[in-house]
Amino acid sequence: MRADDWVREAERESKLVDALCKARYLISMHNGMTVRCDGEEWALDFVSELKMIDAALKAAGSDTRHLKQ
Repeated sequence: MRADDWVREAERESKLVDALCKARYLISMHNGMTVRCDGEEWALDFVSELKMIDAALKAAGSDTRHLKQ
């Protein structure tokens, strides 16, 4: 792999990791919130989505220990 190809790939990966971190932050803010609509009430549960994002971040080599709530 040429050096400039490697740099472009690393830049793409860093953008993906940034996007996943932002998505994880926003999803974690809403996880556990109570929703009320038409007289019904339920809690938002995004645990499986957060686990999928954590797995993707880990596969990308990102340390997710500081992201745990």
